[in-house]
Amino acid sequence: MFTMEIRINGTMIAHIYGRNTGETKDGAHEYVYELYETETRGVVNGTVYHKRQEGIKKLVSAILADADK
Repeated sequence: MFTMEIRINGTMIAHIYGRNTGETKDGAHEYVYELYETETRGVVNGTVYHKRQEGIKKLVSAILADADK
């Protein structure tokens, strides 16, 4: 499980909660996530596949791209 807060001038504008379900697809792990945006009070739930060796920045980038669909 991981969490990430996005803040501007100390004020949280978004929060991501994600967890690895342990399932894999072509060597990539499945991550389910929830993205909460404070301004709109909107919540986006989704799933992305990510290879651990690519690092957390790629995982967060994949989540933000998926949530923007």
